Amino acid sequence: MSAETRPSTTSSITQQAVHRSPYARVPAAFRLHLVNRQIIWIPLIVFGGAWALSLGIGLWAQRLDGGPGPGDPVYTGSGQAALWCLAFMAAYSGSHTFPFALALSFSRRVYLLGTLLVFVLIAICYGIVFGAAAAVEQATDGLGLHTYSHALPFLVADGIWVAGLAAAVVALMLMLIGFGASMLYRRFGVLVFWLVLLVLTVLIVVAVLLTVQTVGWDGLWGWFDRQTALSAAGWSGLVAVVMAGVDYGLIRRATA
Repeated sequence: MSAETRPSTTSSITQQAVHRSPYARVPAAFRLHLVNRQIIWIPLIVFGGAWALSLGIGLWAQRLDGGPGPGDPVYTGSGQAALWCLAFMAAYSGSHTFPFALALSFSRRVYLLGTLLVFVLIAICYGIVFGAAAAVEQATDGLGLHTYSHALPFLVADGIWVAGLAAAVVALMLMLIGFGASMLYRRFGVLVFWLVLLVLTVLIVVAVLLTVQTVGWDGLWGWFDRQTALSAAGWSGLVAVVMAGVDYGLIRRATA
C-alpha cells in the first residue's frame, strides 16, 4: 500500500466507526444475560419439580377416593411456580449484569434493548413449554391421575394456543416487574425500594375497597369471572408495556 492511499483508508475506517449504528451492540447485550445459564435452567427445574409435586398430590387424592378410578379432577396452581421463579431470575440477572454492562461501556438504552430481547425469548419458550404441558394433560387425562396443573378450564377454554399465549405474556410481565424492582433498588437504595412497595400496596388496597364500595363484591368477582385467557393476556401485555417504560426511566439514572 502506498503512502498516498494509506490516509484515505484510515479515513474510511474512521468514518465507518463514526457512522456505526448505536444499536450494533444490542446482540452483545443480549448475550451478556445468557452468560449465566441459570436464568434458563432454574425455571425449568422449578417447572418440572412443581409439576411432579402436583402429580403427587393427585395420586394422594386418588388414594383417598379409594384407588384408581374416574373420580373428580384435581386442579392445582403449581403451574405458576415457574412464573414467580422467572420474576426472581429476571431481578437476579438485572442486578448481576448491569454493573458489567456499564463496565463494558454499553449505553443504558442498548442494555435495556438486549434485556428485553432476552425476556421476550424466554417468555416465548415458556409459553411453548406451558402449552405443550397443557396439551399432554388434556390428551392423557392429567397423566392418568386426573390432575391438571396447566390445562385449567379457564386457560384452555379457547384452545391450547391461547393458554400458551397467556402464559408467555404473563411471564414477560412478571420478568419486567422483577427487573424493574432490581433497577429501583439500584437507583434509589433499599429505603426508597421498600417505601415504594408499601405505597403500591396501599394504593392497591384502596383501589379494591373503592371498587367494592361502588359495585360490591359480586360486581368485583363478576368482572374477574368474565375474563378469559385471551383478555388476561391483553391486560398482562398492557402492564408489560408500561413496565418497559418504567424500567427505561429507572435504568437511565441507575448506578452500579
